[in-house]
Amino acid sequence: MKRNEVQLTVFDSAENRGLNNFLLRNARELIKYRHVLYNLVNTNLRARYRRSMIGFFWSLLNPLFTMMILAVVFSTIYKLPFADFGIYIFSGLLPWSLISNGILNGSTSLVGAEGYLKKVYVPKMIFPIATVGVEAVNFLFSLVSLSVLALFLGAKVSWGLLFLPVALLFTVLFVLGIILIVSIVNVYFRDLFHILQIVFTGLFYLVPIVYKKELFTGDLSIILEINPFVYFIELFHQIIYEAKIPDTSLWLTCGVLMLISLIIGLLVFRSREKEIIYRL
Repeated sequence: MKRNEVQLTVFDSAENRGLNNFLLRNARELIKYRHVLYNLVNTNLRARYRRSMIGFFWSLLNPLFTMMILAVVFSTIYKLPFADFGIYIFSGLLPWSLISNGILNGSTSLVGAEGYLKKVYVPKMIFPIATVGVEAVNFLFSLVSLSVLALFLGAKVSWGLLFLPVALLFTVLFVLGIILIVSIVNVYFRDLFHILQIVFTGLFYLVPIVYKKELFTGDLSIILEINPFVYFIELFHQIIYEAKIPDTSLWLTCGVLMLISLIIGLLVFRSREKEIIYRL
């Protein structure tokens, strides 16, 4: 090579081509940077309740008071027993909070990580995963407090509760797939977060949380059938409220929705992963 000649290096490693190679590379990096993931989840949880007098107890009290208010209002409107309807709301409100908060906060996960991404190398996928991790931990905190109240209200204990971790895993992976998509879209279109806030405010009334799905009859039932979030809410309704093991058809539906969400999310994330840093 001549003295004034510049050599260009083209990065075109085989491990970065194809979905399988993309998954293997990210799996290795997530294992290598697992301490970063732990610190991100821990930091986000601490920041959420920073300078509050009771700290993490707000993750217990917020859903508790929300559930009680909704139960009092809507049990009065529908003229249903408070105890029964309270358990019904509890079993739907918890997964809905995980889904809605996860997707809303996840949409800004990459934009919010601009400071990290421009200074040091960190696997980009770690930030969407950290977001859903925070919401999963919040779910578990809320589940502990509300389970005590649910038992007090007369909730039944059944073998179906053994499937609660599986239902949580299905829901978390489903939400993660959507987060991977919206986090990328938000990098290019920063108004997405505000749009999602409006969308999820409306969607809250299109999932059976403050009403029972039997109210939607005839043509209105189609609204519930085409809403993918309904099936994950129904998983928890059957486990907690109906005290039974969810139907096989429901497991299959949620499993298919989870896989579709995750595969599309991974494909979108892989296609734009290298451009993110230049768009922040």
